[in-house]
Amino acid sequence: MLGITNCFSVLGIIDAVEKVGLDVMSAGVCLAWATEATEKGLISEKETLVPLGFGDASTYRQAVHHLGVGTNDFYRVLSQGINEAVKHFGGSDFSCVLGQEMAGYATGEVFFVSQALGFRHSHLDSAGYSYDQKTTEKDADRAVEFLVQDEKGRVLLTSMVSCLFARNVYTDEVVSDCLKSLGYNGLAVKLESVALNIQQLRWRLRFASGFNPDDVIISKRFGEVTTVKGPIDMFYLDALKKEYGKRIKAMALAAPP
Repeated sequence: MLGITNCFSVLGIIDAVEKVGLDVMSAGVCLAWATEATEKGLISEKETLVPLGFGDASTYRQAVHHLGVGTNDFYRVLSQGINEAVKHFGGSDFSCVLGQEMAGYATGEVFFVSQALGFRHSHLDSAGYSYDQKTTEKDADRAVEFLVQDEKGRVLLTSMVSCLFARNVYTDEVVSDCLKSLGYNGLAVKLESVALNIQQLRWRLRFASGFNPDDVIISKRFGEVTTVKGPIDMFYLDALKKEYGKRIKAMALAAPP
C-alpha cells in the first residue's frame, strides 16, 4: 500500500515498525491513508513532519518512528487508527478500514465483508479470501453460509490451540480420535455442538460489548478495486453485508445448542 517494491526496503520498514511496537498491517495502512490525505490537501507536512510520498522507503521509516512515539498531535491521533484520524481530518472515502485497518488481501466482496463484520476483523475467522478466489458466482446466501460454517470449524481448532495452517490436517475425525485417546470420549462425540456453542458465545460477547453490524461502513475505496475477476460489485457487496449481519445477529440471540 506504500508503493514499496524493493524487498530490502520493505524489511527495513517492518524493522522500524517492530522497534516501536506497532502492528505492521495497521501502520502501513495508516501511512498510506496519510500519504493520500497529503496528496489531496487534507493535511500537509506541518502534520506529517516528513514529506510522505508513495515509494519513498526512507521517509516512511521516519514516519513510522513519529507514529510510534506520537511526536505531535497528528501522529497521536493517527496512532488510534484511521477511523479516529478521519474524524479530525476527513478522508473517509479512501480509508482502507474493514472494522480495523484492512488485512493484506483485496480478493473481493466476500473477504471485504468477512473482515469488516468478522469477530476479530481479520482473515483468521473465515477463508473469505479463498472463497473469492475459487468462486465466480454471486450468491450472497451461499457465500454467507460458507463464512458461518468455516468460522465454526476454525473456532473449534482455535480453542484446541491448533495452528490454523494445520486445519486441513486436523479434521473433525482426527480431533475426535485425539480426544478419545486422552479419555475425553464425551467431548469427542459432540464436536459439532461444542463448536456451535463456542461460535454463539463469541457473538453473544461481541454484541454485549456494543457491536452492531449495521453500524459498520465499508468505504467507497473498496468499490474502486479491480480483482482478477473484475471490478467490485457494490450491489453484491451490500447484499453480503446485510445477509452476514443477519446471520451473526441470529447466532448472538440463539439459545445454546
